[in-house]
Amino acid sequence: MRTPFPLFTVSALLFIFGIGFVVVGARTARQTPSAAKAAPAPAIAPVASMKQLMNGIVGPSANVVFNAVSTTVSDKGVEEIAPHTDKEWAAVGDAAAAVAEAGNMMMLDGRAIDRGDWMKMSQAMIDAGRQTLKAVEAKSADGVLAAGEPLNVSCDTCHQRYRRE
Repeated sequence: MRTPFPLFTVSALLFIFGIGFVVVGARTARQTPSAAKAAPAPAIAPVASMKQLMNGIVGPSANVVFNAVSTTVSDKGVEEIAPHTDKEWAAVGDAAAAVAEAGNMMMLDGRAIDRGDWMKMSQAMIDAGRQTLKAVEAKSADGVLAAGEPLNVSCDTCHQRYRRE
């Protein structure tokens, strides 16, 4: 009657290992999905040249911000230009966001000229874009006008140092 003891031992070991697998499985299930299935982040590499970035995004978007608010004095009187409708405000906000994001794109490895002034000037453009966005959210024509100055300064300062024809 020694047969039941080895059978009991094998059964007990299988039971213990089964409990172990359940515990390990429960711990794995508690991990965040990103930790359990983390894929490597794709490499970010610039596609457009700096000239394309300027001609396609920065220039047109900055011009929308610059032209959004103005005062013209003529023989006909004073003409005030400012966004009035939600659609007009949204267009200025979209342009400001594009300017800010272009500043981020200018800081990418492979596009950044240096890690000193280039980064500071790109950050100044981002800050001016954010300032414009805040003015748009407040629907403040004066705020958009005021934000145009630091945007213009960031563009002019960078072009004086880095512009290549």
